[in-house]
Amino acid sequence: MALNVIDELNYVGPINPSVILWQKALSKFLRVAGVPGDFYFFSQQRLNAIAGDVHAGSRLNARLDFFHGFTPWILTAPARRYVAWSDCTFRDYINIFHKRDHFRQSDLDRIESAEAAWLKSAHGVLFPTRWAAERAIEAYGLDATHTESVGIFGELDEPAHDTYAGSKEFAFVATNFEAKGGHVVLSALQELRGRHPETTLTVIGEKPSNVSVPPGVEFFGFLRKEVPDEYEKYRQVLSRVRALVHPTKSDIAPLIIIEAGYFGCPVISSRRFAIPELVDDGRTGILLDDPSNVAMVTGAMNWMLENEDRYFQMRKAAWAKVRGEHSKAQFRERLCAVVRRALPE
Repeated sequence: MALNVIDELNYVGPINPSVILWQKALSKFLRVAGVPGDFYFFSQQRLNAIAGDVHAGSRLNARLDFFHGFTPWILTAPARRYVAWSDCTFRDYINIFHKRDHFRQSDLDRIESAEAAWLKSAHGVLFPTRWAAERAIEAYGLDATHTESVGIFGELDEPAHDTYAGSKEFAFVATNFEAKGGHVVLSALQELRGRHPETTLTVIGEKPSNVSVPPGVEFFGFLRKEVPDEYEKYRQVLSRVRALVHPTKSDIAPLIIIEAGYFGCPVISSRRFAIPELVDDGRTGILLDDPSNVAMVTGAMNWMLENEDRYFQMRKAAWAKVRGEHSKAQFRERLCAVVRRALPE
């Protein structure tokens, strides 16, 4: 943990009280019936239970509370200064990964207003990207001087050299095949193989039951970083592929983009969310205005194959960008600087 260089840490957790089953059942029943339900996972009762568990485990002599995430903790009332970190606000989480009209607006308002109030009282509100921080300031009226980005880093060791050997293999990595654009990538590959028949695609992630495996595609399944053999296989894929194809339609700041960059692997992705902070369009990768457009994805993959000199310049730029902006050491330094400023004198 980065914060242990500042002071002794007291971890309070894991905290995960059970959802209230009748609330879960009612919400799902209403949504199936076409009526908005409540967001039962953050019901008032469950949030109160979380707050009670936090208070029971907190040390009285602590100088600062640090919260990983926002929404679960919004009914806690820390007796001292606190800092919180999250990928995004609950409001953005709903807008990106759910459909707002599936939930009662009054219930979403309950959660969002409580989160806004809780964040306004924090001595630091931290995000991995400027995109998320600026949206929180605008949506919740947060103090910009207390709301900032501390960056993002990958969960892979950085290699010492770029070992790419010239393959025409692309990679698609996702835990959610549909949301990350899996069908688009498969279609784009088949179009691309009409011009470059030797091109292949490696998919890391589960193969949906309704997807047949077309020529040139291999599904590896999930590769877990905590399993040494799977971790090494994951690294090998990123080290050898021509580019990562990630035409996502539901995302924030995909970690896979950073991890691919550690190996000098350029990215084809969307010009949405915080992705333009991670990819310099035309320099470290290619960003698409409409990543669901198969022809656009095919065109970007084709560019990666047919512009040899510019492609290798792109690899060098991707390699340099992640090391210059997204290393673990840089994240630790930014995070610790914010926490030190928040500590009482």
